[in-house]
Amino acid sequence: MTLELYNTLTNQKEEFEATEDGLVRIYSCGQTIYDDMHVGNAKTYAAWDILNRYLEWKGYDVFHVMNITDVGHLTDDADRGEDKVEKAAKERSLEPMELVTEQVRKWYREMDELNMKRHNVNPRATGHMMEMIEAVESIMENGYAYEENGSVYFDVEKFNKDHGYPKLGGRTLEALETGAGGRVSEKELDEKRSPYDFALWIKADPEHIMKWHSPWSLGYPGWHLECSVMGLKYLGERFDIHSGGVDHIFPHHPNERAQNIAIEDLDHEPVNYWLHSEHITVEGEKMSKSKGNFYTVSELLEKYEPEVIRTFFASIHYRSQSDFSLEALEESEKKLKKFRTTLRNIEEAKDGDKNDLSEDIDRVKREFEKAMDDDLNTPSSISKLLGFCTRINKKLDNKRSILDRAKETLIELLNVLGIKMEKPTKGEKVRDIDPYIRLLLEVRENLRDKKEYELADKIRDELKGLGIQVEDSEEGFRWYSAD
Repeated sequence: MTLELYNTLTNQKEEFEATEDGLVRIYSCGQTIYDDMHVGNAKTYAAWDILNRYLEWKGYDVFHVMNITDVGHLTDDADRGEDKVEKAAKERSLEPMELVTEQVRKWYREMDELNMKRHNVNPRATGHMMEMIEAVESIMENGYAYEENGSVYFDVEKFNKDHGYPKLGGRTLEALETGAGGRVSEKELDEKRSPYDFALWIKADPEHIMKWHSPWSLGYPGWHLECSVMGLKYLGERFDIHSGGVDHIFPHHPNERAQNIAIEDLDHEPVNYWLHSEHITVEGEKMSKSKGNFYTVSELLEKYEPEVIRTFFASIHYRSQSDFSLEALEESEKKLKKFRTTLRNIEEAKDGDKNDLSEDIDRVKREFEKAMDDDLNTPSSISKLLGFCTRINKKLDNKRSILDRAKETLIELLNVLGIKMEKPTKGEKVRDIDPYIRLLLEVRENLRDKKEYELADKIRDELKGLGIQVEDSEEGFRWYSAD
């Protein structure tokens, strides 16, 4: 069977073919780390996690990069406003990098709890400042950028003549509204040659905190630049898949594409397949803190098992605008219960004398692969697995070897969707006291930040006595049931 993916560059499904035999290189736009991960972020990350898992299941090696944005993403998503990290840090009376450190640790913890595979690299923008400055110099040398009053702008109209812009989503420069969607202020129009141009380097105002020395000014990079630089560094001048949310279709990803081509002066596309995940609504409305329908991952994890949330994500197609509600989570809980009940029924079944489940095992694998090959149709895949459970429960009088195959197949295919299946153990009891465990872990992390390691270690040892194993790393810590 052949995997087909919907390519936003061409606006159609295309047969997937890796640039290099057996290896798939993926870049996914990640978190701007000024605030907690919300359910919409997690839904998109789960889609790319499933993509990663499915490609591995198909036999590919996958090298997956997801960035962490810790500078340059301004409040209007373009070239003006405050830096989101800097603004959030000021509101909490923290240094920007203090906030970033805190939020990165929390992001890793929550991604781990949601059973997201760790990416090969999670590069941060502030760790690639020299590469970004060098990239701007290359773009200028290749004739696609100019400097005005200490800021550097990308010459979109010149690039459009040579390579086409914005191109993603079937757009053309001529079809864009004047001002490129209202991205340009009157002050910026004084500096930019065209309202379509976007910033590569921004001269910092005196009160701006995060700024670096460059050949043009004391300033900071434009938001779009980091992904081009880190994609090129870790994946090369041509890689397989670039993924993100639909909000990246314009202007972020067209700007990335333009930068990639201009940095290396390419005569080919820098990315073969552009994938975009649709937004999530909450009970029919756009998620908004002001409306009170804003759900963070940490809030959901206090009430629901991670597997319930992952089942919900797998039940919706990544390109479909999906509605999130507590009722939808309850439906996902029922699906998860059916999977677990089926596995328990298999374990409790006696050795029978029939073989008629063998065909069902082969059939569900074919159906699952066919659904997933159709642009990662996870809702159909979930449906096939639920149907498989129904057939298993009607045929529990099969031979033990056949039942074990059915069990292994169900666990294997659910794992492709990121839904972890485990026997009911003491770990489930642990989840009942999650809020208390979480509180102790937060207290311990605060103690470690204050270098009060003796007391922090004492809490770790006490938690181990309760069946909770804590592991520390450079990215933060993770915990799990030790039983």
